[in-house]
Amino acid sequence: MDRGARSREELLDAAERLIAEHGFEVPLREIAKAAGQRNNSAVNYYFRSRQDLIDAVVARRLVPMEIERQGLLDCMSGEQMANAHAVLQILVEPFFHSEGTHYARFLEVVRIRLNREPQSPAESAWPRILDALARLVPLADRSARESRVGAVATAMFALLADHERRVESDDADTGADSVDEIVTMLAAMLTAAPVTATATR
Repeated sequence: MDRGARSREELLDAAERLIAEHGFEVPLREIAKAAGQRNNSAVNYYFRSRQDLIDAVVARRLVPMEIERQGLLDCMSGEQMANAHAVLQILVEPFFHSEGTHYARFLEVVRIRLNREPQSPAESAWPRILDALARLVPLADRSARESRVGAVATAMFALLADHERRVESDDADTGADSVDEIVTMLAAMLTAAPVTATATR
């Protein structure tokens, strides 16, 4: 890896960690400093904007996870695709294989600023999974199903971020039990029966 590529990776590491810990508006000069850059404008040299920096952090972690998800999806039977736990497992488990120590917390901060459309063919697993999840929501209205899936995604980011915090404090099981626990909670949320209005007295 040449010097420029190494500097770019160090900036991505610093951005992921500082945004996760201090929020979206962390000064770019602080990211440059944390990456060991003497020039406060280093971030602007490698990235056109704060959004470009965020997209680069996401792409670095997302593409390997999406490749893993694609492989898992390609092996899924129709019966498995109709099982909320099985589909959510594909969504959650790659986070546990990621090299990022702050990525889930980073996503928790920036999720409303994420690009909604796939940026490359390698990212096509995510929309396929979201579509499968929407079909598993026991609601008739399409908008309501999509809203439920969005809420599940928000809960997933929060649960994964909390797991990262516990791992950092040496207070978490990083194995399959943690994946299963998160998937089970999300599956219950996804497939919960619709709430019916009750008459007030």
